[in-house]
Amino acid sequence: MVKPDRILLRSSPSEDTSPEMGLLLGHALAMDYKRVVIARDLMKSSTMMKEALVAGLTSSGADVIDLGCTSAPVTAMMAKHGDCAVYITEYREYGLISGYLLMNSNGSLFRKDQIRHLDKIFTEKQELPDYRHLGNVRTYNFATEEYNRRLLSILRAPAGCSLVLDCNCGVSADSAPQVLNGMGADVIAVNAQKDRNFISRPMSMTEAEHREIRQFVESDPGTIGVILNRIGTLATILDEKGSVMDSEKVLALIVMFLKPKCIVVPANMTSLVEDAFWGRIDVGMITPFEDAPAEERRFIRAPMDAGSVCEAVANNGADIGFYEDGIIFGDISMMSDGIYTSAVVAQMSAENSLYRMCEDLPEYYSDSKQFRFECTRDEFSRMFGERLSTMKFEDIQHIDGWRVQMDDGWFMVRFDDDNEQNLVVTAESTDRAYLIGLMEIAGDMVEECSKGQ
Repeated sequence: MVKPDRILLRSSPSEDTSPEMGLLLGHALAMDYKRVVIARDLMKSSTMMKEALVAGLTSSGADVIDLGCTSAPVTAMMAKHGDCAVYITEYREYGLISGYLLMNSNGSLFRKDQIRHLDKIFTEKQELPDYRHLGNVRTYNFATEEYNRRLLSILRAPAGCSLVLDCNCGVSADSAPQVLNGMGADVIAVNAQKDRNFISRPMSMTEAEHREIRQFVESDPGTIGVILNRIGTLATILDEKGSVMDSEKVLALIVMFLKPKCIVVPANMTSLVEDAFWGRIDVGMITPFEDAPAEERRFIRAPMDAGSVCEAVANNGADIGFYEDGIIFGDISMMSDGIYTSAVVAQMSAENSLYRMCEDLPEYYSDSKQFRFECTRDEFSRMFGERLSTMKFEDIQHIDGWRVQMDDGWFMVRFDDDNEQNLVVTAESTDRAYLIGLMEIAGDMVEECSKGQ
């Protein structure tokens, strides 16, 4: 067996995972985690990759709790029964070998530093125990039922709405129809049977790709559409007109409906969600929930990777988090949960029109541009900090760079993760002219500092 020089957790268009990777990953995980919860999706290769991981874990002395074939939110909720959890899933693109999602015991995704630590162990020679100290495997077949009961106990408000639900023939079919029916929603289920050979439609869809669901929605006035990805982490929402709703608008409406005390979003998140959180937007929302006292409410921006957002949700006891179009609900796990999202949207649409409320949301304009710098990062950071000290601004946050809040908008300057010598400048405002001014201010500052001194 040729040992790879780093961990490749998930499939990518340029590289593919292999059973050898699963075996070695199991060895590396077992160094720090002695009890590991695992589950898999429906993909053909997921069983093979699961068995390779189990072999690596047990041969290194770790015990395994095998949940079988479940959704990612189910696995995240059950992660508390181990020291960590691994979800085996194709995840990124159809037709590739399955890879691994690593979760902490609270269901949050591993942070970058945890992955780097695993990489270090991964490349070292490991002494394996003898047969007397091999790990054990225990199966648990009721995880999905436990998740469904838990979700229904949280979502006590009824969902007296009509919706078309597409489960993409994935493992979310074991939870979403049952939960929505249990809440009282009138559900038309499409692709609600599990089929490992089904090629799911992409979550960012064109009109042609969601024509079938749109036809169902348009044929019954007042009906909305929900399309889940195969592992249950993401939900695409169609309003009563059959139009796909932007994920950040969905989050803003959910925030206005649930009225959470604390929410965590990535540093580059649109101001729409923040304005919705602080009650600066009125769309006539009817909700049974009441505002928390102002002094107890917190809006937190975190670094822009999933692991950091998950960690911030956990550390701050946040009610809601958001990353990569997925919404975290902190009262069930730290994993993005499209099934939970669909249930909350069903509650909300019982007495509210998604289409009308979206029409009442203000428009936010944004722009982004890349700049090249020739000095070191430390030199640029020092000079840029000095330039900022001469400016008048409402607030500045040092998260993945600099996020500067101005009177009627904000701009953000950060180093490009994909190119060490590039900077990315992003700006947003509700006024197009003000946005142009923000981009000019930020761009001029970056260019002044780009050569160092």
